[in-house]
Amino acid sequence: MSDVSAFKSRIYVRKQRTKLTPEQRAGVLLWRSASSLVRETRVLPSGLHVRFLRVSKPCLAGRTLLFFSDPHIRTSGVLGFFPGIRQSGGTEWLTESFRELFEVIPMPDCILFGGDLVGEAAWIDRSLAFLRTIPSGPRKFAVCGNWELRRRWLPAERWCDLFASAGFQLLMNETAEACGIRFHGLDDAKEGDGLSCEAAIPCSENVCVLSHNPDTAAAMLLTDKLKGAPLILCGHTHGGQFRIPGFGAVITSSRFSKRLEYGAYRHSLTGATMYVSAGIGATWFYARICCPPEVLFVNFC
Repeated sequence: MSDVSAFKSRIYVRKQRTKLTPEQRAGVLLWRSASSLVRETRVLPSGLHVRFLRVSKPCLAGRTLLFFSDPHIRTSGVLGFFPGIRQSGGTEWLTESFRELFEVIPMPDCILFGGDLVGEAAWIDRSLAFLRTIPSGPRKFAVCGNWELRRRWLPAERWCDLFASAGFQLLMNETAEACGIRFHGLDDAKEGDGLSCEAAIPCSENVCVLSHNPDTAAAMLLTDKLKGAPLILCGHTHGGQFRIPGFGAVITSSRFSKRLEYGAYRHSLTGATMYVSAGIGATWFYARICCPPEVLFVNFC
């Protein structure tokens, strides 16, 4: 296939992915907001918010997870409003915030990263250095975001090596087990091979699915590939970055618009819990309004 043909084929696939089938339109309506599952929020001195999510799953009672996503580390800082938070560019603010974080939360069993580590290629090495500052006790897993793949800074195989050097196992349509939990990481739907994944996802009550984009998980649940997974953790939307009280995100980056924009959701048929994180950084505009940076602490009970 010529380069031109390959390019046209890729564009065609992207267009196909943006079209919603009647089944997808109906399926996304099965996700209901479940804000009551977030039992507590703590605000660190740095301005980082820690959300505490409670998930009822007796077979995993006592297990804890820490999930963070979308730092988009770059030279430019991020301006926050309501309340005002100034996130400095680079990794200094992140390093200090995570130092504060591990002073106020119990050490989790596993630490999970949801993708989109950097916003500029010049920050790759220093971003990995930040990941190495995270305590080494818990098992660590990661998935690629669309920025790791779209920017083509490095091939996917190289990202596996780099995350491994920082102590994180990168899961690309793969499963790994730790602390009695089977973690299945999905490839990104927009730039990777998430939606056409043929790998068998283990259908059991101890599976936690990592998906950078909530659209990937929502689409795969319609095919029953995620049936039985009690918890799905996502990022990508940034909560919209700009939120209006009572309305929510002004702009989302989801094919399902505001249906899966931010927060905790529960599937009305399977009972699965999905959390779409607002993440930490910013992309299209370096500011966050009514949408503070956050990490998620999950407690199974």
